[in-house]
Amino acid sequence: MQAEPDSWERIRRWRAQHPDHERAWRQIEATQQQLSGLSDSQRQLAHQTLRQSKYGRRRTLKMLSLLCIGVGAGWSVSQPALLNPGQDQHHTGIGEQLDITLPDGGMLTLNSRSAVRLRYTAELTELHLLQGEVFVYTGTETRRAMQVTTAQGVLTPLGTAFNVHQQDHSTEVAVVAGQVMLMQGPVSEPHLITTGEVLRFSNSELLLQRPLVAADTAWRQGMLIADNQPLPAFIRELDRYHHGVIRIDPALSSLRVSGSYPIEDTQRVLQSLSHSLPITLEQRSRYWISLRPDSQGNYN
Repeated sequence: MQAEPDSWERIRRWRAQHPDHERAWRQIEATQQQLSGLSDSQRQLAHQTLRQSKYGRRRTLKMLSLLCIGVGAGWSVSQPALLNPGQDQHHTGIGEQLDITLPDGGMLTLNSRSAVRLRYTAELTELHLLQGEVFVYTGTETRRAMQVTTAQGVLTPLGTAFNVHQQDHSTEVAVVAGQVMLMQGPVSEPHLITTGEVLRFSNSELLLQRPLVAADTAWRQGMLIADNQPLPAFIRELDRYHHGVIRIDPALSSLRVSGSYPIEDTQRVLQSLSHSLPITLEQRSRYWISLRPDSQGNYN
């Protein structure tokens, strides 16, 4: 390994701070060939991780270990494996939410129609989001590192609270506190998502990056928030909490929705929409509802 004199001095001080640091350094030296594969940006991430002392010594060492593992794996996306013995799987039905306390004190909340698989080792909590949406709180003192896998990539949180939504062909991550690294997927280098940011990505590219808004996590308070949202997009969200089928006439595509709506009563939400928008509800049964144009409505 080569370093500038200042770097060696920082390393020397860090190694002297605790026996764990010295053991970690020896492990790094033993895997020098693997570490030599780090790009400039990956080395920078490693240095940033060392400086993030607020996450605790053990957590910092584990984050460095994950970085090394990522290099050895070539940063390739690994799709969720089949359920193996010793793994926990949790799911929610329509309109349900589920709180899960992790062995290390972290917490998960599953949204409606969601499923996760959890696997624990001494050093790592592996979370596979199989379907739907999950809110993750790791805390800053969590001793076990975490890795979150979706169909499009792999995420590593750094002392954080964040939301992950597995969509049809993409993943959306909303960071409420802390930082999350997109380690594998559509990026050749790790991509950092910070507090107040939302990132949506597919298998091949970063699709959208925008500021966090209240609507991103309103489901945790039992609400669906719309701000000038196209009606078809709003109905797709509402349908996640509805027992049955909601159909919308294409002629209503230009209508917009704003407001806060309780997700526990989708029938009430639809009735409210019929009073505020030029639409008519046709209900064949309690499980089949169609939204059609009001005969006197204006949809342009």
